[in-house]
Amino acid sequence: MSYLVNCTFDLKNATSRDYQDAYQALDGIGLKKTIVADGGSKVVAPTTMTIGTFTGKDAGSVRDDISNSVAAAFRALNLTSEIFVIVGGDWAWGGRTT
Repeated sequence: MSYLVNCTFDLKNATSRDYQDAYQALDGIGLKKTIVADGGSKVVAPTTMTIGTFTGKDAGSVRDDISNSVAAAFRALNLTSEIFVIVGGDWAWGGRTT
């Protein structure tokens, strides 16, 4: 089954370079800062939020896999962080700019 995953995070005592490295690591996992809507337009997620779609047997296992992957990536970069992961099965999303 396909799941939408939202990962938001906070880095402690981080530089702008640390955030760039974190986004690059998340992109490698499949969590993107910029996502493409159904109509093809690109939407940029708010600061420290990334989104991706993943397959798995259930939401809990996808949550655990992604949470562990993000934590491992941040540890490899020597980043201290708080990570929050949300997984949805029957999903839709939308973005607006004001």
